[in-house]
Amino acid sequence: MANYIALLIPLFLLLIAIEWWYSNQHKDNRYSGPNTALNMAVGAFDQIGALLYMFLLYVAMEFSKQHFQIFQMALDWKQWVLSFIVVDFVSYWYHRFSHRINFLWAGHVTHHSSSFYNLSNGFRTSPFQGLFRIPFWMLMPVIGFEPWLLVITFKIAGLHDFFVHTSYIGKLGWLEKVFITPSHHRVHHGKNDIYIDKNYGSVLLLWDKIFGTFQAESESVQFGITADYVDNSPIHAIMYHFQGLWLQVRKTRGIGNKLLVLIMPPGWGIKQGPDDIKGNIRSGDFRILASHRLYAFWLLVTGVTGFILILFAHQMLSIFLVGYAFVFTSTSITQGSIILNKGIHSEFRFWEKFRMFVFLLFGYFLLDAHQYLGHCFLCVVMLTAVFFIKWAHPKEMLHSLKLREIAKDH
Repeated sequence: MANYIALLIPLFLLLIAIEWWYSNQHKDNRYSGPNTALNMAVGAFDQIGALLYMFLLYVAMEFSKQHFQIFQMALDWKQWVLSFIVVDFVSYWYHRFSHRINFLWAGHVTHHSSSFYNLSNGFRTSPFQGLFRIPFWMLMPVIGFEPWLLVITFKIAGLHDFFVHTSYIGKLGWLEKVFITPSHHRVHHGKNDIYIDKNYGSVLLLWDKIFGTFQAESESVQFGITADYVDNSPIHAIMYHFQGLWLQVRKTRGIGNKLLVLIMPPGWGIKQGPDDIKGNIRSGDFRILASHRLYAFWLLVTGVTGFILILFAHQMLSIFLVGYAFVFTSTSITQGSIILNKGIHSEFRFWEKFRMFVFLLFGYFLLDAHQYLGHCFLCVVMLTAVFFIKWAHPKEMLHSLKLREIAKDH
C-alpha cells in the first residue's frame, strides 16, 4: 500500500507546481526555491525510510496480534469504520506526545522547522517519525484490528495531511466544526504564543475539542519553530534536534536528569544555543554563483525524475538496481538542495567527486542484468560528473567557500 501511495507523488508535484505558479503570479513570497528543494530532499529520505519502517510497522503489529490480541473482530464494514476512528485517535495522541516528549520531538521537528507553509511541506517528514510511530500502532491489533487493514487505513487517512498544507484555502464553513482543515493545520504550524501546541488532530477535529487542544485561526500565523534554526541541508533538518539533545545530555549531570532530558518537553533543562549545533549556518554567509544554480537544477531534475521512475518500476527491477537508483537520486536531490540553501561545506567538492566515482564504478555492473535501464542511469551519472567538472568545479565553488569562511569568522 505504501508503494501505491508513493505513485501519487507526480500528482503532488503537479499541485505544488500550480500553487507555486499562483504564488509567483501574486508575488506573495509563499514559496522559496531553496526551501522547496530541501523539502523534496527530506521527502526522498522519508520515502526510502518508508520501505523499512512500513515493513517494521506491519511486522510489529502482526507480533501484537499473534501474542497479545484480546479478542478478534469480524472482518466487515464495521471494522473498517472503527479502524478509521481508532487510527485517527491514536494519531492524535502520537502527534501530541511528539510535541511534548523531547525525544519524539526530535523526529517530528523537521516537519515544523520550515518558515514557509505550502503544499511542499507535505514532503517534509523525517524518517524517524515513521519509526517512532511503531510502538503506538502496536496497540491496535491487541483489541482485534487486522494489521493489513490498519496500514491501508493509515495510508489513506495520511493523504489528507498533504492537502491541509496550504495558505490559499480559507475557512470552510461547517467543515471547520468536523474536520481538520487547512485553517486548523496552519494554526498547528504557527509559532505564535496562542498557537503553540494546538490542533494535533489528523482528520477529525473531535479529539482536539474533547481534550482541550483546539484553537481557531484568529491572527496571522508566523510559521516555523521558536528555536534559532536555519535551513541549509536536509541532513541538518532531520538531525537538528537530535544534535541538540545530545549536547543537552552531555551537559546535564546525573543519569536521572539525563533521562529526563529525553522524556520531558522540548526546552527542559540546559538549552543549547544556535552556535552549539554544527552546521547551523545562516543563509547569506556566501553567494551562490550562476554555475552553482545550474548544477543544482540539473541534480534536482534528474534526481526527482529518476526517483519517481524507480517508484513506478521497482517491482520489475533487481534489488541492486533499485538500491543503486534510490541512493543516487536521493543523494542528487540532497546535494542540489544543499547548494541552493547555501549549505556547501569545505568537503563538498571531495564528497561530490567521491559520489561520482562510486556510482560510475558500480554503474558498470548494472549493464549485465538491465542493459537498457543500466545504460540510462550510467549516462545520467556520467553527465552529472561532466556537469560537475564543467559548472561547479573548482575555482568558483572554492571562492564561495572562502567568502563563507570569512563571514563565519566575523
